Amino acid sequence: MVSLMVLPGITLARNTTGCFLAGLGEVIFPGIGYMFLGDWDKMLIMGGLRWGAINKVITYSDSPDYQDNADQIYLTRTAEDGTEYTDIFLSRETFYTDVYSSLYNNLTFASVYDLYDKGCEENNETYGLMFSSLQFWHYGAEWTFWLPIAANVASASPGTNVTYHIDEDLTKNEMRDWSFVQYQLVGVGEEMLFRGVIQRGLFNGFSSFLSKGVARWSSILLGSAIFGAAHSGEGFTANTQTAFLYGVYLGWVYHPAEGDFDLKQAIAIHSWWDTLITYRLLNDAEFVERNNGETAQTYQTTSARVIPLFAVSMKF
Repeated sequence: MVSLMVLPGITLARNTTGCFLAGLGEVIFPGIGYMFLGDWDKMLIMGGLRWGAINKVITYSDSPDYQDNADQIYLTRTAEDGTEYTDIFLSRETFYTDVYSSLYNNLTFASVYDLYDKGCEENNETYGLMFSSLQFWHYGAEWTFWLPIAANVASASPGTNVTYHIDEDLTKNEMRDWSFVQYQLVGVGEEMLFRGVIQRGLFNGFSSFLSKGVARWSSILLGSAIFGAAHSGEGFTANTQTAFLYGVYLGWVYHPAEGDFDLKQAIAIHSWWDTLITYRLLNDAEFVERNNGETAQTYQTTSARVIPLFAVSMKF
């Protein structure tokens, strides 16, 4: 009886309408789209990971120690010599809510790409793409990969004049370890969505009435504008203008010439950029124990002002 109910759904899902419905269902309810398609491994792995992540988000954000306002977390103050100092007040619950929210969102982006890439047909390449940043043999000889990485390393440390006020049960090493997982996956999810789905979709659409060259650059620029608009400059993200410029570079790396696409290198650049920025920030910042209930608001003086962290971290 169950097989009779499932098989028609699987057949339907392989056409355009069914694929769209499967994708929509997967975004709303983790695992349901893959179940509809009969992709049991991804239902268990991708859907299961997303359920696990959202359960953690609910658990941590439900705590009274969760900080839901950026004004409670980020604070800058200017010393008499004009030097600006940034203080970040972070509870364990807030840190893990951010981590698991990021994991959930980027796993969702990866699922959207997975279903879009092959039109809901079986897509075994997605798993390999999710480990693109570790496939050095693919991009290790490319200057396009090493140029932004070198610029990252050569730039001033984002952790200079930054002090983390953290709970006793949250450590620097713990934050660094989890941030590695988080920002490696940010590169995967965001590149799959913004380059693999949005930019490629724009290129396919533009190609129907424009030359391939014009369609290529139009999709790069418009896709980068959408990428920029998705970054508000709050919390740990870059501002709109910076994200747009990075998006143009990543879009060009992804689609360097007519007919050529390289999502692996775009993922690797994005993943390692964010990971290195985070590592340098956490490595060079000062860490002190947060007083019970202390936030940026309670610590703030009349000369201090609250700003988002993008001025320090420049993640995208």
